[in-house]
Amino acid sequence: MTEERMKRKLLMSLGIAVIGIAFSGLAMAQDSVVKVESQHSFDQTVSQVKSATSQNGLMVMGHLDQGKMLSMTGLQLKGESFLVGNPNMGKKLFTADPTVGVFVPIRIFVYEGSDGHTYVSYEKPSVALGQLNNPQVSMMAKMLDMKIQGIAQAATH
Repeated sequence: MTEERMKRKLLMSLGIAVIGIAFSGLAMAQDSVVKVESQHSFDQTVSQVKSATSQNGLMVMGHLDQGKMLSMTGLQLKGESFLVGNPNMGKKLFTADPTVGVFVPIRIFVYEGSDGHTYVSYEKPSVALGQLNNPQVSMMAKMLDMKIQGIAQAATH
């Protein structure tokens, strides 16, 4: 097997793994997933998510172009994930329970659906972090709910 072919196989496997991770919680937690239709184009919505994140006291800590990864499999999809959070709030969350690292930073997914419309989706932090049964974490998660909802609303309207 050529080196180029091995690289392609590795990238394809990585892309499939990323997609699996991205959607693994979706089937189990439908009630916790929020989906907001955007009035803007995909690119405008992505730009709005970035600016609304900072306006809500958070920052983009990571970015994953899932559409680009999927293109290696032949699937054409516009989809980008943003990992958002706040280091000061993160310090409080991790101090209360280091297991929060499973759920934070919070993922916001912007994608173009098969209907041509753009959507912003995320899992409610209060539902995800509520699984830890920690009152301190739950209180901060409710604050994050409001911030993430604010980002989604600002980015889509």
